[in-house]
Formats: sequence, structure tokens, C-alpha cells
Amino acid sequence: MKLMNPIIQGDISLSKLYPLFTDEHSSFFKWYGIDVHFKDEGKGIPVILFHGTSSSLHTWDELTKLLKPKYRIIRIDLIGCGITGPHPKRDYSLEMHLNFISDFIDFLKLDKFIIAGNSWGGMLAWNYTALNPRHVLGLILINSAGFQMNKTPMRFKLVQSWWGRWLLKKSTPKWIVKKGLREVIYSRQIEKRTILRYQLLMLRKGNRQAFVDFMRIRQQAKTELLKSIYTPTLLLWGRHDKLYPLRHAYLFKDGLINTQLKIVEKSAHIPMEEAPSVCGYEIENFINTLKTG
Repeated sequence: MKLMNPIIQGDISLSKLYPLFTDEHSSFFKWYGIDVHFKDEGKGIPVILFHGTSSSLHTWDELTKLLKPKYRIIRIDLIGCGITGPHPKRDYSLEMHLNFISDFIDFLKLDKFIIAGNSWGGMLAWNYTALNPRHVLGLILINSAGFQMNKTPMRFKLVQSWWGRWLLKKSTPKWIVKKGLREVIYSRQIEKRTILRYQLLMLRKGNRQAFVDFMRIRQQAKTELLKSIYTPTLLLWGRHDKLYPLRHAYLFKDGLINTQLKIVEKSAHIPMEEAPSVCGYEIENFINTLKTG
């Protein structure tokens, strides 16, 4: 499927997206009428991965290849994103997400596991850990949301006006997707296949409306919960993140009880995509320090 450049783009049907974004590792979890897309690969200690806003489980592709020979890697297209698509009641609250995560973990019959998240997925990870500490062996936060964003992305600003919301729901051309990726990627060279992946999955029917709905109810994090987390935590932070700069990593480090910080050079907001080998190395070292028996 080619990149689409017109100003107005229609939604793309699931029948066209399935062959591009599912494979033999894809499975589906039925949750309140939603077919949640996830992949479950490898054997060993379970590691559950949550992506950020408007992203998908494919943000973890390269990291999964590195980790699955030693661990069981479980990644999800969160509700309103990727192949999974929108919530039927347009509920994108933190409470809904945490309820979903709990039910998904019950569905997999997991008792002890490691949980990791990037950006919004990081916020889900540390909130879940605060509420369910006995289940989480280790917590990995990769440029996590939680503290006040340093720079507001263009798409987030557009939600504040009616015409901006209309534009977000109707217009997702290549140049807008590329501009959005430039806000989160350190390298000036962004591969065409990366732009295409983000563009096509944004055009999945219902995902653009889901983004607008999510942003309109976006909640301020209760960072005081961090003090209640005693779970061993690894902070992985892209040095050049403009949205959640490096000082946020130190705010997390000060807020959490049992944590270590590793800075990922030559990367920004999504280091697991830009520097998967570095992230994989640090994650493996971290897991080796945990009491997993």
C-alpha cells in the first residue's frame, strides 16, 4: 500500500490492514466487544510491553527480536490504536485502561511478570504497578509520561479547537505524519516504511476519532503514587527527548524508591525504535538483577 498525500483521507478497512499488520504471532482478546490485537512470542519470564499515544505494538518490533530468545514478550495494540481500534463507548480514561490491563493479564493467566511502557504506555505501567505490586517483578519506564509535558506536539494543540478536531479526523497526509515523527525521533532520516506504518494505522477506521476523544479527557497524572512503588525499576531515557526531556527522568528517579537510570544516546522519545540494541542490552542486564525465582 502506497503513502497517501491528498489533504483529505478516508478510513482504511480492517480487511486491507490485517495482511499488513498481523502475522502468525497475532492473537485477539475479546473485551467488551473489542477485538484486542496482541502478540505473544518466546518463552521465559513474561515481559508485557505498552506503547505510547497513536502508536502500536509494532513500535517494539526490533526490541522483540532481540529479547524473545530469552523471554516471553507480550505486546498489545492498546484500545483506540493499531489494529485493535476504538472503544464502542469512546471511553479512554485511565480507569478504563487499567481495568482492561487487569482483565488481559487474567486472560493470560499470569501471576508474576515484568511490565514496560513508553510514553503513555509508561504511565499505564507505573499506575498498574502502584495498584498491583505483588504481581510485578520489575518495572521498565521508557521516556514515560507522568510529569508536565515540556513541548506540546502539534496534534495535541489541534484538539483544542473545533476546526483542529475536524482536521485530525479527516486529514492524515504523509507530511503531517512525518512532522509528528520528527517531534519524537532524534535522527533526521526517517524511513519511509516507518512513516507508512504510522500513517496507515492512524487511518484504521475509528482510530482518528479515538485520538481526539482520548486527548479531550486526558488526565493529569497522580505522581504522588510513585512514592508507593517499591518494585525494582529501570528508567531508560532517550537523551534528546523534546516532549519529556531528561529532567523528567530525574523526577521519576527522585519519586521512585528502587530505581536505576540508563540514558540512551542519539535517541529521543522512542529509543526502543531508534536504539533497540542499546535498550535490549540494558533491559537484559536489569532483568538479570531481579529475583524472579
